[in-house]
Amino acid sequence: MKRIGLIGGTGLLSFTEDKESILPWSLKNRNELTVETPYGDVPMTVLDLDNDGLECKIFFLQRHHNIHGGTNSPHNINHLANISAISSCRVDFTISVCSVGAVSETFKPGMVGLANQYIDFSGNSVSYNNIEAKFTSMTSPFNSDLNNKLLHSLRLSQPHLSELMDSDFLLTYWYSVGPQFETSAEILAISNFGADCVGMTLAPEAKLLAEKNIPFSAILIAGNHAAGLDPSDSNAILDHNNISSTATSRSEPVWFALKNIFT
Repeated sequence: MKRIGLIGGTGLLSFTEDKESILPWSLKNRNELTVETPYGDVPMTVLDLDNDGLECKIFFLQRHHNIHGGTNSPHNINHLANISAISSCRVDFTISVCSVGAVSETFKPGMVGLANQYIDFSGNSVSYNNIEAKFTSMTSPFNSDLNNKLLHSLRLSQPHLSELMDSDFLLTYWYSVGPQFETSAEILAISNFGADCVGMTLAPEAKLLAEKNIPFSAILIAGNHAAGLDPSDSNAILDHNNISSTATSRSEPVWFALKNIFT
């Protein structure tokens, strides 16, 4: 039985609430639990799936959780607790799903791709190695085997993008601390540094999962044009609710890729 870590937002829970969306898999059991870690408690949902005798257990973590109610802003996410909880579940690999702002000309709002690299110039450190020096290689932060399998599924589920190259789906993610969106000037600089998209959550997850030696991939949903890049209005105001709605509406390629990765 595969044991898979899945990190995302609350919208991912609909994957199990709509039985049609997970066919040919069936949901056998669903448990809510709280994982105690040295860094804080983490609520998780454990899903037992079955497909004609092939079983899979998914450990879903809503990254913005707040055990006191509500959700944490990106800069207040307890990444140490989250990844510690995922690691304690003895997962074979972990997949994150992230909504991002589109920077690259070929990565348009509504498109779903994969993280291939990230850039983190935030200056914010995150590590489990705070007592004795240990240096983790981040040359390839995302697992190539997982990415190849996910890429195949994402391409199949987005036939309207068939003219794009595989490389157009493999993206460099710029990590921005948030919770404010970026300025137009920052996005211009980010583009010049070679980033294809921008988001507020992925880099800490990648670093900590690498320290735990857990294979990792990240599915990226372009929820909006990054600041200043909307072709219809370069001064368009970014609205979190509109961005989240756009990202949620593009869940079909995500579900298709996740269902295929279970096998």
